Amino acid sequence: MSGALDGVAQLMRQLEELGLAANGKALRAAVRAGSRPVVKRAKQLIPEGADAHRTYRGRLVTPGFAKRSIRTVTKLSRDKQKASVAIGVRAEAFYATQFVELGTSRQAPQPWLRPAMEQTQQEQLAALGDSLKKTIEKAAKKK
Repeated sequence: MSGALDGVAQLMRQLEELGLAANGKALRAAVRAGSRPVVKRAKQLIPEGADAHRTYRGRLVTPGFAKRSIRTVTKLSRDKQKASVAIGVRAEAFYATQFVELGTSRQAPQPWLRPAMEQTQQEQLAALGDSLKKTIEKAAKKK
């Protein structure tokens, strides 16, 4: 992601001073908050079929199944200094990323996830910063 969040080093120092950097919860929550604008925009952009269809497991699903399957998974490194988030769809809706997003030899790509990431960069940075700031303010009030 391009762009910069001013004051990240200062925020991280404040987290360390308040003892919040050790367990990584604040960092993980901030990354999760930064992913919310992407998920919201992705749900707006993902194409929705008109007919019910069967998944590879044989389950009949209604139109919009892929939209309802968009999920995030947030992970924290072992040293609790790095957090990452994966945004995608449940395994049963894999076609939304493999066939719709990327296209096939018979179907043109209809990107929805990549544009969602690109269109919400500033919102992601703001949400991440706001989350860290709120965590610091809340901890500072307790001390």
